[in-house]
Amino acid sequence: MNCEVSASDSAAIAAQRAAEIAKTVERVRALARGEQNIGVAAAQCIGVLMQALAAQLALWRDADFPVPQDKLWQAYALHEDADGSYAMYAVAMKPGHQQPPHNHTTWAVIAGVRGREKNALYALHAQEPTARVEHLADITVGQGNVLALGPDDIHAIEVLGPENALHLHLYGKGFAHLSDRRIFDLATGASRPFPIIQGVN
Repeated sequence: MNCEVSASDSAAIAAQRAAEIAKTVERVRALARGEQNIGVAAAQCIGVLMQALAAQLALWRDADFPVPQDKLWQAYALHEDADGSYAMYAVAMKPGHQQPPHNHTTWAVIAGVRGREKNALYALHAQEPTARVEHLADITVGQGNVLALGPDDIHAIEVLGPENALHLHLYGKGFAHLSDRRIFDLATGASRPFPIIQGVN
């Protein structure tokens, strides 16, 4: 038995994936209406749409979204409007990949395809005598789970393993347009710029 996927099958999967992404983004666009700070109800609805897209496992084969041998993660661009809005990525990650506490400056919805990513959620208290970052909760995003974040929400991530993870990320604006993102020091509340993400395939 030959278990390899033929070039024609691969092209058919890619075409179906593109069609499902376009359908999802169109429905998201009607909910978000171009806003960078959407409400809770819209975020929940977008989460349902992203969860449904991530559940179509045949569209998200490991072979199509590999992590380079010398890296812990790789982002793949799936969609972005001409003005940089409604940017969707498939983010493939190896166990041990981490990101420090950071914000996004736009709404974000993350849907699990496979693997487990621990999200530590924080709140910034900037108006006290000394700023501080308070830990709120830990939420693990895996297959079938969704996490929605607002522009000012802060989270840190860690891929738990044992297997690689693949998640779908949808942002109000794409990576290249998020120049005001910050990384936060948990002890002091101080922040520094979050470098613009490069090397997206």
